[in-house]
Amino acid sequence: MGEVDDQRQRRPRHRKHLYVALDDRDKDFSIHKIHADTFDSDSDDDDDLPMSRLREPPVLQLESPAGDLAYSAMSFAALGTKIFAFANQRCALVYDTGTAALAVGPHPPAEMAPCGGGFTTYIPDAAGETTLYALSFHPVEKKHYFFAMSWGPTAPDDALHNNPTREGWSWKTLPPPPAFTSSRVAAYAVHPDGRTIFVTADHEGRMRTFSFDIKDSVWTCLGDWALPFHDQGSFDSELDAWIGLRFDGAICACPVVSPTTATATPPAPPPVKQPDWKMTDEKLVCAYSEGFMTATLAYMGNSRFCLVQSRARDEQDGCVLHVTCLSIE
Repeated sequence: MGEVDDQRQRRPRHRKHLYVALDDRDKDFSIHKIHADTFDSDSDDDDDLPMSRLREPPVLQLESPAGDLAYSAMSFAALGTKIFAFANQRCALVYDTGTAALAVGPHPPAEMAPCGGGFTTYIPDAAGETTLYALSFHPVEKKHYFFAMSWGPTAPDDALHNNPTREGWSWKTLPPPPAFTSSRVAAYAVHPDGRTIFVTADHEGRMRTFSFDIKDSVWTCLGDWALPFHDQGSFDSELDAWIGLRFDGAICACPVVSPTTATATPPAPPPVKQPDWKMTDEKLVCAYSEGFMTATLAYMGNSRFCLVQSRARDEQDGCVLHVTCLSIE
């Protein structure tokens, strides 16, 4: 894998913004807007960069839903210029980053509450419409559910509407994955073909990778191997690879796996060979022993990424965010 280049790109580009959702674990959730270009630096030493507070007030602040801990959680998903905030047993809230408008969104399926253990990702289609896919683990029923949310025509709710066709957000239930042993998904990625989602999870005591064909709604086991990154891998067309963050703190590049569709009659398709992958020599994520709690690698486009790490403050409330913008070659 090529080296990580932290220096400012010379070619012109649109200014990028990063939206960070924070949970103060007390009474509210907040979304902060960060200018990603602010964290480009020509310095090789992160200690040379000045520390600053997040701009207040946040672009959006939401009070935590009332109820016990399991039902007071919120999850967030991005879809185009919109950020969806899902609260258990309640309608979603939709924040538009372009207009700063806040709207009431669709009610998530009952099985999606409480959310957790899975992922949300989106796939645009040829017509430019985008669908959000959500895999969620239900702790009471001890199984995963899979849903898709999209914008399109909906049935009129009563005779007061003159227009027989209305548009809005709606959910569709998809076939669930094979029974994963663990509640949590290890890794996932979207194929550039726009119709296949890859998922790595513990299945029958082994780490296995599956694909889901969104056109045929079919799950296929690809083999007893795992995608090399943790959580989401993002496809970059310039590198022609999925880029993701490993548990050990390195960034890895994984060649895109060819999708395989299951057949209704034997013989079944042969297992897919585990792809070769490369990773950086440098570990970019600090150890949890140093107080770091989470790390996320956000894709900014054109081989540029933003690494966001959170660290608990010593004997104080709140946390410190470490943001690093980098390009991968």
